[in-house]
Amino acid sequence: MVIYFEIIQVLNQHLINVPCWYNLRSCNVSLTMGCFKSMSSFLFWYETPKVVHIRSKKVGILGRFLQLCVLSYIVGYVMVYKKGYQEFCSVESAVVTKVKGVAFTNTQRNVPEIYKRIWDTSDLIVPPSENDAFFVTTNIIITPNQTRRTCSEDPGVHGALCNTPSQCHEGHSLPIGNGAMTGRCVPSDVNSSVNVCEIFAWCPIEQDVFPLGLDRPLLEETADFTVLIKNFIEFPMFGKTFRRRNILQDANKTYLQTCHYHPERDPFCPVFRIDDIVSFAGENFTQLAVRGGVIVISIEWNCNLDLDFMELCKPIYTFRRVDDPNTNIAPGWNFRYANYHEENRRTLIKAYGIRFVIEVRGQGGKFNILPTLLNIGSGLALLGVTTVMCDFIILYFTKNRTFYKGVKYLLVDGEDAEKEPLQSESGLTYGSDRNQ
Repeated sequence: MVIYFEIIQVLNQHLINVPCWYNLRSCNVSLTMGCFKSMSSFLFWYETPKVVHIRSKKVGILGRFLQLCVLSYIVGYVMVYKKGYQEFCSVESAVVTKVKGVAFTNTQRNVPEIYKRIWDTSDLIVPPSENDAFFVTTNIIITPNQTRRTCSEDPGVHGALCNTPSQCHEGHSLPIGNGAMTGRCVPSDVNSSVNVCEIFAWCPIEQDVFPLGLDRPLLEETADFTVLIKNFIEFPMFGKTFRRRNILQDANKTYLQTCHYHPERDPFCPVFRIDDIVSFAGENFTQLAVRGGVIVISIEWNCNLDLDFMELCKPIYTFRRVDDPNTNIAPGWNFRYANYHEENRRTLIKAYGIRFVIEVRGQGGKFNILPTLLNIGSGLALLGVTTVMCDFIILYFTKNRTFYKGVKYLLVDGEDAEKEPLQSESGLTYGSDRNQ
């Protein structure tokens, strides 16, 4: 402000030769009047729509086409396809599974004696119950009669190889080792040509070798196992009336014992063969069962609650594999558990298999006046887009755009606009003697 005042003072004294204070005051007065005029123009200005009928085949056809598109969107997509007249509620569910089947490996050739036995679901479904999932063992490695004692570390473990006892620190364990080092360097029990650190662990150490190699799983007969999936659902927003399960009302015990799900022949049977589930997911059971994997069973409930709920609200099943079958590191699905026989003796089991994850999704819709009115109102508001687009073409892309602008926009200005003639932007005057 000080610099501004000094500049004004120099101009007044040397150029204008008028007292400084007078010119500064005149400048401030002019600025104030200009601001006041601008504010008055803004505050006391009113705009109102004006209807202009223009006969144009091209613009008329375009306008009707756009209106047809908007109406098709409102009626076809919003109201019919998306059911914009309904209020929606997400499905809530609970899932119970029951797996049945028996596998017999005594008849297979080249199978070690320890693997020749009868297997039922108590042996192969581990854990017996899960939330929205179940696991079926398809391949297995058994290390029997382990006891707590000293033995050689697995030479395949990083850091297990040694040349002198000084490399084996007593009491220490390797990050992926099987036990604690004793401080001795001994020949390996697996390969006597190499020396490894001796450990105190559950011995003998597990040998990660499949009973039938990488071509076939030991428990290939699990392909014929079946699982009964019981799915209970409800739409809590609409009350207890809308509850049901995926087993149809007319199903009986005989039907559940004989039916198997098929997307075309029997799409509502809740009993699934393991091999069928794998096939529907686009996989080969024999290849998948060697190292295991993860398959998702999706149950989708999309129900129109304005119709017969028990008759028309039915599930749709889809299947997909979610783990990567082409990975080079840690493929498949496996875990270990032990069966203890006494205080110092156990059998270690490494189980490979398929984990089935069940996901339930969907929604139910029921008529409600509020979303209906909201969607209709929003759709009608979209009709204004057709006017905006047609105006844009008329005012900027036609030959007579200057004339159309003058007709469309009318300027009413003056001290008393009600008594002044009306003038458009093109210069046409309305309400004066010249137009009479």
